[in-house]
This record gives sequence, C-alpha cells and structure tokens, in this order.
Amino acid sequence: MIQVIHRALNILEFLSQDPQKEYFLSEISESLGLNKATCANIIKTLTDRGYIEHEEQRKGYRLGHMAYRLTNSTFNRGLDYAFAKEEVDRLRDIINENVILSVVSNGKRILIHEAETDHELAVKTTYEQSPYKASTGKVILAHYTSDQLDNFINRYGLPSESEWEGVDSKEELVRRLEVIREAPVYVHTNSKHVASVTVPIFSKNKIVASLGVYLPDIRFSQTEKDLIISALLDTAKKIQH
Repeated sequence: MIQVIHRALNILEFLSQDPQKEYFLSEISESLGLNKATCANIIKTLTDRGYIEHEEQRKGYRLGHMAYRLTNSTFNRGLDYAFAKEEVDRLRDIINENVILSVVSNGKRILIHEAETDHELAVKTTYEQSPYKASTGKVILAHYTSDQLDNFINRYGLPSESEWEGVDSKEELVRRLEVIREAPVYVHTNSKHVASVTVPIFSKNKIVASLGVYLPDIRFSQTEKDLIISALLDTAKKIQH
C-alpha cells in the first residue's frame, strides 16, 4: 500500500462529493483525519497538476480541470462539457477552421476542447498557456470582476513583455481589458500572421469560459470574418443556454 496515493485519492473523492463547493484546508484535513501540513503538501501537488483548483486565497479548494478531463464531464461552474463539445465540433464543421474552448484555472489558460480543421495550413494551439498571451485567456480576464482581477494579479503578477507587449502596469492592463470587455467579439491578428476571433461564455452572468477561432490571416477575408463572427456568437449563445 502506497499511503500518499491513497491520501491523494481520498482528497479527490472528498472534493467530488459536491464538485461546485469550495472546501477549506481545515475541512479537508479534519474530515479525512490527515495532518494539516501533510494534507497541504498533497493538495499543492494536485493543484499544480490541475486536479484541484484554488483561484482565490479567501476561498477553498474544488476539483480542477484535469479531474474533469479524465471523464469528459461537466466542468467549471455550470459549463456542460459534453454539450459544449458537440457545439464546438459543429461550429468547426460550419466554418472549417480550428475552434477551441478554454478556461482559466490556477493562473493558466487551459484548452479543454479543440475541434481541428482539415486545412493543410492550420494554427495549432498549446494546451496550457499564460492567459495574458492567449486571446481566449484575455477575454476571460476581461470579464473578471475587479476583485477577481486584483486577486489574479496579486497571485500571478502582471504580464511579461513577451506575454503582452506594452502592458507594464496594472492601470495599462485594466485599460486594455476594458477595451476587450466592451466589444461583443475580440478580433486580433498577431505578428505571426495568426488571426483569432474570441467570445466569452457565461453561466448565471459569470464568466466561465471562452470560445475562440484561430486561423492564418491569409484566409481571414472580410467575408470569412463575418461568417466566423456570426457562427461564433450563435454557438456561444447555444452553449450558454
């Protein structure tokens, strides 16, 4: 018997009793009869691996994206992964471009589903990335409340120059996020000739995810842009409802 593995699984099983509830460290350790320091060390490892998430210091712990990724089940406060996946795949079929569904968890933009195009020239997106660098991450941060954004900055800092050029202060970060927030769709083309179109996904008026399309800008004509925006907004509406 490998005791630490049993303890880690006990913690995950405890959190899975009520996946939407946030449990404090003291609740977990006392309920499972674990030393608080030992429990904290195991939770830190599970958090680093994405099996537990802990977004705000004032709040507790709950199951993270990797726990749900193993079973393709509901994730992130009301986002029905199975239904969303079907809609993302359907959107890919309509526009024939790469479509991704993303969340922000433990300071990273996490790709929870990608529907790939059959174009020979396509844009690949990394599974995990700084939300400051990814369009889908920026859109989620743009719809954070002031308290959520303050907490995020306190825990993970401001973006580096490579992550978001020219954002060297909190004031500048807030200003740029406000610009993104005010538009129903975030359209961006970077220096590597990659165009992205992204919309937020809400659940009960709270930001839970973002839906994005990535493609080479050589295919990003006005006609293509209009088609993508229309289809993207329609898909986001279906997922939200």
